[in-house]
Amino acid sequence: MKLKRSFWAKSALLSAVIVLASCASNPTVPVPGQKEVQKRNIYVEYYNLGESYFKLENYSKAAEYYELALNKKDQYWAAYYKLGKCYVYSSNWNSALPVYKNILKRDPENSSIKASLAYIYSMQGDFTNSISIYEDLILQQPDNQEFLENYLAVLIADNKKFEKKNAAKFTAVYENLKTLYPENKNLKTFEDKYKELMKIKEEESSETSEENAESSEASSTESTD
Repeated sequence: MKLKRSFWAKSALLSAVIVLASCASNPTVPVPGQKEVQKRNIYVEYYNLGESYFKLENYSKAAEYYELALNKKDQYWAAYYKLGKCYVYSSNWNSALPVYKNILKRDPENSSIKASLAYIYSMQGDFTNSISIYEDLILQQPDNQEFLENYLAVLIADNKKFEKKNAAKFTAVYENLKTLYPENKNLKTFEDKYKELMKIKEEESSETSEENAESSEASSTESTD
């Protein structure tokens, strides 16, 4: 009986050793949590691949990998932001707009995101929203050269409403830009529009003066009669 028990005890020990040895040498045996680690690692790789393609300016390919990288929670917003930039650099305005709107909701005081959103609106031809954002930015940062320039450019682009609606705004901001940054390389472009506005103002003033003179002359004639 002692021999029998001893035999079975040794057999059990031997089996345990063999099983453990197999686990150590056989890579197909799963390790607890290994799949989750591998999954997290692959999403990190997706993000890195997105970065590589972004540097190569292959924005469509970069966007594919940033989209995959969104599945990793702690890198979601970084990947989402870079995805938005890919859309902007690819001129995919319809895809870029909701991304930047969502990012701005998360960080509503971020002037850089606001400026990007204003730019996207302008490229879509939505000058009303673009102008509104730039006006808000200029109120916050009245000396920001980039905001002043972009605002003037959008006012000019909104040419259907320019003379009636945007002329006064343009004149004020142009004069501010010229005073603050007399060496600005885009002043010449804006100056041409400014001169055009001044000419329109002079013509309107002249017409008004003539109308007043005629009205006055008519009144005098009626009084004499």
